[in-house]
Amino acid sequence: MWLRLLAQRDNVAVKISDLVAYDHDWTLDSLRPVVLHCIDCFGTKRAMFASDFPVAGLHASFDEVYDSFKAISAGLSADEQAALFFDTARRIYRLDELSSAGLLPA
Repeated sequence: MWLRLLAQRDNVAVKISDLVAYDHDWTLDSLRPVVLHCIDCFGTKRAMFASDFPVAGLHASFDEVYDSFKAISAGLSADEQAALFFDTARRIYRLDELSSAGLLPA
């Protein structure tokens, strides 16, 4: 309920990361409803995947985290997956602007 209310604000996005911090005995099936709920509330244009490493490494490897994201988002279109894995973060964090201003390494 709260997440859906928050998602009604156009200026709010969600970073989906370190789900294993709260589910130490996690499985793909235990993570799937959380990830899909975030995507359902915010859409792929305002949701992004993130690793939260090295902290997430306490309960899963980097590959396990991203393989889970890949498996959960497999039914989405290529554009929706690109948004979750890169495009939304690029836009929200203004990475293109920072790069063109010389504020990011080339």
